[in-house]
Amino acid sequence: MKKANKIALVALVVLVLVTVPVYVYMRQNSGTEGSILIKGKVGNPGNFTYSQLEGFAPVTVQVTLSSSGHAQDNGVFNYTGVPLGVVLEEADAFENATSVYLQAADGYGTTIPIADAKAANTILAYQKDGAALTALVEGGEGPLRLIIGNDQFAQRWIRGVSIIDVR
Repeated sequence: MKKANKIALVALVVLVLVTVPVYVYMRQNSGTEGSILIKGKVGNPGNFTYSQLEGFAPVTVQVTLSSSGHAQDNGVFNYTGVPLGVVLEEADAFENATSVYLQAADGYGTTIPIADAKAANTILAYQKDGAALTALVEGGEGPLRLIIGNDQFAQRWIRGVSIIDVR
């Protein structure tokens, strides 16, 4: 192998080794902490900041959780936030939308039917039992968390919501 080919190969390997971690980091941190990027089938795509979400009439949803794997998550909790349906209305979600994909800052996500997203007890919470949710990067649940009041085991709840993609 010629010296120039070896140098090109080494440069390519270094480039891949640098690019992959940067891509993963950027993907996990898409959206701004404390705000939500709304995109997809909406007339008004963009960001809703934490303070804008607090400006909507707050709703409190009481939930009872029982987790077999995390005993500290068991109990009755009051989450306060803004109904996801209100946020979708403000973003002007299209009438032909069928589902909503929500993604956390760490890349985890879930898709819920539009009917569940618009249900009165589906909220983007910013408080739990009267205290602000701490950031996901600090081991907390927030600063914004999807709460679906009908889900007893919180199987579709998302901590650290950063992106809403209406589909």
